[in-house]
Amino acid sequence: MSIEKFFTDQYYKQANLIWLLAPLSLINYFIYYLRTGLYRFNIFKQKKLPVTTIAVGNLIVGGSGKTQLVIYLAKLLKKNNINVGIISRGYKGKFKNTTEVFDNSNPVDVGDEALLLKQKLNIPVFISKSRFEAGDALIKKYNDTDVIISDDGLQHKSLIFDYKILINDDRYVTNHLLLPAGPFREPLSKILDNDILVVSNSLESKKDFFNFSLNHKVTNLKTNEKIALNKLTNLHLSIGIGYPYRLINSLKKLCHFKYRIYDDHYYFTNNDFKDNFNYLITEKDSVKCTNIKNKNIWVLKSDPRMCPVFEKKLLGKILNG
Repeated sequence: MSIEKFFTDQYYKQANLIWLLAPLSLINYFIYYLRTGLYRFNIFKQKKLPVTTIAVGNLIVGGSGKTQLVIYLAKLLKKNNINVGIISRGYKGKFKNTTEVFDNSNPVDVGDEALLLKQKLNIPVFISKSRFEAGDALIKKYNDTDVIISDDGLQHKSLIFDYKILINDDRYVTNHLLLPAGPFREPLSKILDNDILVVSNSLESKKDFFNFSLNHKVTNLKTNEKIALNKLTNLHLSIGIGYPYRLINSLKKLCHFKYRIYDDHYYFTNNDFKDNFNYLITEKDSVKCTNIKNKNIWVLKSDPRMCPVFEKKLLGKILNG
């Protein structure tokens, strides 16, 4: 069992050994409130970009759908003739300086999520350890940008955001502690902040929701052929995302398959696809599989839905300033 799977199981299935890390979580609480106070009293300085900025994030680690929400928002704004750019941490990428992401960028260098955003949206995407530096570089090169969306960034307090969208995840959690004993990046009370727009990813939500369901068609990684999922046999799901169980459970309602779970942001090799299966992978994993030789790899896609009332409210805020 990998360390990542151990923590995932402890956070979302059953907690036992994880309690040994509770003292470290208490230290994180202290650091969180100290840091928050230093920014609140202007001891640590915040910066503001000269365009409208939106941060999309979540409270618990991994797999809440924030990247899908970023894609949805960018498409929504583009549809309303708003020039959009995206900034990201470029998580797991090996880049050193502020970097622009291109369609043919190497995911090893820029990270899989940043590359997926670029390929899906074809808009400016910049990555940096500093969200401000990423946004500043983006605006300098694309000076007609109206709105910048930060993929993640709610915990990035050095940059002032005009709007903050928090995904309230419907997953069962074994506890509500901060990392590492619990899955929370910030205290649960953050959801009550007045300056945050909260959207639920639950399929049961009737208001203020953003969720997604599996598309019943899959796309061949090599040929772009689209085919109904129920036309394929001998299926094997290879998945390396933050919280794979939501997708696994959804897929079980559509077909029979074997599966193997890899660590989030895992980089696949030809050895991972050496057997005689029709392999299923996610869109995020697909950007790391372009050099895989197997021709029987099929990409799963999802159909996003946003509450019309929430969408109208959000768009009105952005358009009207």
